[in-house]
Amino acid sequence: MLDRRGMGGIVRSAFAAALAEREASPGYYLVLGRQAMACQFQIFLRPRDGSFVPAVHEALNEIDRLERQMTVYRDDSEICLLNRTAFACPVPVEERLYGLLRRAHEIGRQTQGAFDITAGPLIRCWGFLERKGRIPGEEELDSARAVTGWDKVLFDDGNHSVRFLRSGVELNLGSIGKGYALDRAAELLRSAGLNDFMIHAGHSSIYASGNSNLGPGWEVSIRAPHAPGASLGTIRLVDEGMSTSGTGQQYFVVDGRKFGHLLDPRTGWPSTHNSLCSVTAPGAAQAEALSTAFFVMTPEAVRAYCDSHPEVGSILVAAHENAAVLVWGLSLKTGSDPEN
Repeated sequence: MLDRRGMGGIVRSAFAAALAEREASPGYYLVLGRQAMACQFQIFLRPRDGSFVPAVHEALNEIDRLERQMTVYRDDSEICLLNRTAFACPVPVEERLYGLLRRAHEIGRQTQGAFDITAGPLIRCWGFLERKGRIPGEEELDSARAVTGWDKVLFDDGNHSVRFLRSGVELNLGSIGKGYALDRAAELLRSAGLNDFMIHAGHSSIYASGNSNLGPGWEVSIRAPHAPGASLGTIRLVDEGMSTSGTGQQYFVVDGRKFGHLLDPRTGWPSTHNSLCSVTAPGAAQAEALSTAFFVMTPEAVRAYCDSHPEVGSILVAAHENAAVLVWGLSLKTGSDPEN
């Protein structure tokens, strides 16, 4: 009989043989995934990097841990504890999570309030927290707006603590958490010596590192918002993150009017003037936060941000059909572009 170690050796040998057989195929990747944060996380490796599978599992375990820390759907998460108690007294926050909250605050400042993780009460009153969208009453919406805004949050950098200045303030990291998890997973993979990989969260947030089978960078497609199954073109990502925001899946319709889940925290209402926004940035958390913010901003404001932050690129498509595809700070390769 074979013991566990012997069987493992046979499996590893067969695995290595299968990878060697397909090494020459440019379309072949080793893909490992896990369900987390209400989506499928997947990590793509080149076949030659099969020895890093244990490191990939550690990265996926880290994503699970971060979900337990940041989710608003578990009463014992650190974010839920913060939301329950930070009005009563300052609450110490784990150092890396505190840094994420500080980064979110800075992006909110840079976008003049278009990005705001204090919008938890607005998400709740519109029914999007339970994915049961509804139009809130005027009084309910006013109450939610009254406890939304960075001016209700006090940071203590010395103690890494947070205090709320109003009862009812509620942080929600749904607009930055997946990207943050990708960045942390990428950090672990690199520390293990793996430099060539791509990792995504439900395809909407991506981090790409090093080389793909085809050479430097990883080519990703941008879906066309008004033509299901079609693509606007492709972007080659090299050591950077990308995120796409849109309302093609999470929305509800009342009297023929569509209400998407992406709320403008400055008005309290769903944004209706854009249908898709993709952003590239050095990190996936930054890209996710900015794609959320840019979705509710005007094209002029998005362009001004990209002009003043050359490390950030964006694609913006307005809500009406036949809208022009606006591109700043990145190269979008379309089917009509000549081959290099």
